[in-house]
Amino acid sequence: MSGRSILGSRLLAVQALRAIAALLVVWVHSIDAAEFFAVPRQSRFFHWENYGACGVDIFFAISGFIVSQVAVRLADRNAGHRSASAREFLTRRITRIFPLYWILTCVVLMIDELGKHKVHWHSFHWLPTLLLLPSQHYRGNAPLLSLGWSLMFEMYFYFILTAFMVWAPRSLARNTAIFLCGMVIAGTLVGIHRPLLVIWMNPIVLEFVFGCIIGLVFAHTQKNGASTTSIGPWLAAVGAVLLAATIFTGYGQASEQDWIMAGYYCWLRVGVWGVPSALLVAGMIFWNPAMRSMPARLLVFLGDASYSIYLCTIPARSVVEHFWRIFGRFGADTGVLLGAMFCIVVGVICYLFIERPLMRAFHNWYKPIPLHSTSA
Repeated sequence: MSGRSILGSRLLAVQALRAIAALLVVWVHSIDAAEFFAVPRQSRFFHWENYGACGVDIFFAISGFIVSQVAVRLADRNAGHRSASAREFLTRRITRIFPLYWILTCVVLMIDELGKHKVHWHSFHWLPTLLLLPSQHYRGNAPLLSLGWSLMFEMYFYFILTAFMVWAPRSLARNTAIFLCGMVIAGTLVGIHRPLLVIWMNPIVLEFVFGCIIGLVFAHTQKNGASTTSIGPWLAAVGAVLLAATIFTGYGQASEQDWIMAGYYCWLRVGVWGVPSALLVAGMIFWNPAMRSMPARLLVFLGDASYSIYLCTIPARSVVEHFWRIFGRFGADTGVLLGAMFCIVVGVICYLFIERPLMRAFHNWYKPIPLHSTSA
């Protein structure tokens, strides 16, 4: 379920941002694939090598905005039936995230079994891989489809929203933001370097809070008819400049998912990437630029396909590595470009022939669920 279909054409610019976020992630993994065989010149350009990881932070801010607004509107529409609203919301999120994730996890599993990296079943991490749940051990590993680490935080955010849809739907976004902030503060006091807490109290969840706050401001301006088009471009410009500046200033180890999953460098990441990402997202929402040109419409389409592009990056990267003699034939940097283009094409094909049909099928499945069958 795309945010555009729920919140209207105002989100076209946000869809373009989702495309940019996905392309950044694809690019950083394409550089990683190339570095197994050569040293691309771009990997020595200041701190560009791992910079694309900030695409995840843009995704988190966008998700905080879109999903919280979806939850608020659903709760308002069915105000007298809290449990039904919560059930519909969570069902939609689960069917949005898991089917494609499971399919591509199986693809990665087959690639690993057929390739050099055999899966060690005795040490297989089932909970984070299949259910996107935190590990019961510290340090917990990322799922087999490694980019699933970000989905673990997404699902945590969805569960908190669902809980408040039942308990306090009137101030849903605000209560969710307060709760997540409280968990982060508690984690700062007691320490998060332990099982479960490293996810539940991780400062990186503040990036969802930023999205919730953007949603609250957005809803307030919409209700009062206030114009935000004048401040939007400035916010977007400041966010973009601050994000781009880290290419030159650096970002330490904040780009490494293993460190974030272990609870280290999280505050650094929120500061250098989370805040600028939130400013960029807020600016694009308040600015609402027209997306009529061909490049803009292409970005919007890639934004629609961004989830498939994001998840397909890992299996597509394995193909690039296997056939590097072809991709890298004209040099490492050309290989990075060709590898990124291949990942994008694979993601778009996955979107057109797997993700969209899945969404249609699940929409038809959960649409008949009676919303008024469960009392509050």
